[in-house]
Amino acid sequence: MTMDKNDKVIFEVICPPLNWQYAKKMEFIQRISKIMIKNNIVYLNLPEIVDENRNGDRTFKFSPKMKNYIFAREVVSYAKTEFNYNIEPIINIVVPLIPKEKFLDHFDEIYGMGYRNFIFVGKDRSDIEYPGYEVTDATYIIKSKYSDVRVGGIVIFHRDNELKRLIKKMGVGMDFFVSQIIYETVDLKSFLSSVFDVDISIYVSVAPICSYKELDFLRWLGVNLEQVKFVENDIKTQSLNYIKKVVIDLLEINLLNIYKRKGTFLGVNVEHITYSNLEVVDSIIGMISLKMENLKLLNRSPLFRSGGV
Repeated sequence: MTMDKNDKVIFEVICPPLNWQYAKKMEFIQRISKIMIKNNIVYLNLPEIVDENRNGDRTFKFSPKMKNYIFAREVVSYAKTEFNYNIEPIINIVVPLIPKEKFLDHFDEIYGMGYRNFIFVGKDRSDIEYPGYEVTDATYIIKSKYSDVRVGGIVIFHRDNELKRLIKKMGVGMDFFVSQIIYETVDLKSFLSSVFDVDISIYVSVAPICSYKELDFLRWLGVNLEQVKFVENDIKTQSLNYIKKVVIDLLEINLLNIYKRKGTFLGVNVEHITYSNLEVVDSIIGMISLKMENLKLLNRSPLFRSGGV
């Protein structure tokens, strides 16, 4: 199975810390599996968590996590054994951190474990020299060697010259994109206004948050919060309201694109930020999945496709 436009929601999960006990890890795997099964989600997006060199103090202390390709194997096995449900992991690789002479061997090892969907993540600082490839070079190398691999990339709507970066990435074979977390669509709409009739899939990232500490963590990650305002006593409700508005905007954009027969498609990548947020993430995934499923049904309507609405 490969990424395509029928899969409108993906679930991004942070791998467990290495110091978790087995029982706690298995409970986490069970909860992830049940959320995905209940909402008929196929794709599990697994970032590679590294101790990043960003400016400022990190809100949440870095703790070493399980390798995403190891954790993916455990989740896939559990869901298949317990529920006969097939989960497709998306393995993130922070490309610049891998020395160039080791990159292909590293990728071959992960490929050999059966994974076919990847996201190549670039450097977090432009003023630091990294030992590895640029994302575009790595994508070209992998897409030239493997015909059955799909490679995704990151898109940041408010970043200068982002469309130019995206076109360059598509030019070397990148198949889809996942955005940085957003709570408003001003930057997204501005970005899309410069995208002409390009056949492209972008999964827009949303993440419910429950505390100011989580909000500060988003700021540290570079999330653009200039267009939104959170009040300390009810951050959870506010974040959910912002997300609902983002999803409604995404649906309207998709409907217009379907009507105009444009190739741009917007899906949703749902993140949980902290391990305690799974319950609220479950509810937001349910809402998004239902709305996206309705969009899928409408997309199949001959009346709508023919411009009759």
